[in-house]
Amino acid sequence: MKEPKEVDGIFQADNPMPTWWKLVWLISIIVSIGYVVYFHWYSEWPQDVAFEKEVAEHEAQFPAKQAVVVNAEDGSNPYRDDAVAIKEGEGTYKQICSACHGPTAEGAVGPSLVDKDWLHGNTDKEVFNNIMKGVGPERQKLNRGGMPAWEGLGAEKVYAVMAWLATKNDSLVKAK
Repeated sequence: MKEPKEVDGIFQADNPMPTWWKLVWLISIIVSIGYVVYFHWYSEWPQDVAFEKEVAEHEAQFPAKQAVVVNAEDGSNPYRDDAVAIKEGEGTYKQICSACHGPTAEGAVGPSLVDKDWLHGNTDKEVFNNIMKGVGPERQKLNRGGMPAWEGLGAEKVYAVMAWLATKNDSLVKAK
């Protein structure tokens, strides 16, 4: 056996690892290899089957919503007279839109949404496009600031907000 080496008052010996430590390490490697072989080739739970089962459970728990159907000709709001959508739209408006358009939609930083003057169109299709795509500097009017695009909300929430807004302002029309 070598003499321990001293570095800054700390003795460093080159001692071998204990035998029990080496055995635990070797056994864990053998068990892990055996587990991988068993799980991937002999078990009744392969990954593709497990994935399909989880997808089926998720779809049973959260059934798919019916897609929002828009009148392609005039772009009118499919939720215009839906009481549930109007209530949800009011909540979304208060959470997101009221920061710029005010809590009662009478305007703040952004323009009023309850008066008869619409800066960028007053049809469902035009308002929907303004909300989804935003109003950039090239389209600003009356020295009003721009509006960010809200595509991340999704069409369903935007149409719900518009349905609520239609109850507040009858100058928001379905189509021209």
